[in-house]
Amino acid sequence: MKRVSVILAATASTLLLSAAAWRAERPVTAREAHIATEAVRLRAHFDAVDIELRARDVSRLSDAQKASRVKLIGWLREYRDAGQFPVNDRFANETVPFFRDSKGTLCAMAYLVDRSGRGDIVDQIAKTRNNAYIRELTDDRKLVAWLDASGLSVSEAARIQPVYEGDPGSSFREPERTSISTKYGLVSAGFGGVSLASLGFNVFSASRTSVAAGLIAGAASVVAGVSRTNSQGPRRSLATANIAVGSISAIAAVRALFSNPDVRSGTTATTSKRGMMGEAAVAPDLIVSPTETRVGLRLNARF
Repeated sequence: MKRVSVILAATASTLLLSAAAWRAERPVTAREAHIATEAVRLRAHFDAVDIELRARDVSRLSDAQKASRVKLIGWLREYRDAGQFPVNDRFANETVPFFRDSKGTLCAMAYLVDRSGRGDIVDQIAKTRNNAYIRELTDDRKLVAWLDASGLSVSEAARIQPVYEGDPGSSFREPERTSISTKYGLVSAGFGGVSLASLGFNVFSASRTSVAAGLIAGAASVVAGVSRTNSQGPRRSLATANIAVGSISAIAAVRALFSNPDVRSGTTATTSKRGMMGEAAVAPDLIVSPTETRVGLRLNARF
């Protein structure tokens, strides 16, 4: 029963460590931080534009123009709420307008034109003058005609069109990596679980197999911990736990090796007839492939 309890405890520890590894948040990259910051800036821009457009005097417009204008302002609000904005991935550290980015995302003006059914205007501008300002497009007769019919002036369209800040790349400092990566968490869980299992065997019923497992898994846990001692936050805490568990496992294995004659002679203590298992051996199981790393426990038992 003792051996079964040790195995269950080790398995539970492995599952808990694995769960902690999977729940750890992935650090935000500089590019992701830049895109998130841009989204906040652009939403604020469209909020300001929305207020300005609604406050304009439109008494000079025809009923058709007024109706079209109201519809476009509503669409602009929907565009703002969706939060799908173009990304300036061509001009680093520059503010440049994009009618349509490399992934096909439309700017606000392109979105309004396209949604109104004039995708032909969007395609033509995106192909020939994708980074032009609206004021530079006043020679495009189709666009000017569309603006007139929609009840928007050129200056209002220019106000709607934002510029997009280029990805600064190296000028963004990568956030310090403090969270636990999945691989490191799984490696820690695997060797930690084996260390705890072998520790139980080496304390209650040592054998050559449990001593070898304790030494190997313990040493691996210590190495895994030492390799992350310069980290901060959860990663440092897990590194400290790896060192502690690995050290205790290795010490217990060495103690069992020198204090138990049966281990040195290669014999195994006889198990009670009422025991659940005659022999049991636990060893780490590490499989490394080009795409993933798997860590677990390998248990061989004879009843």
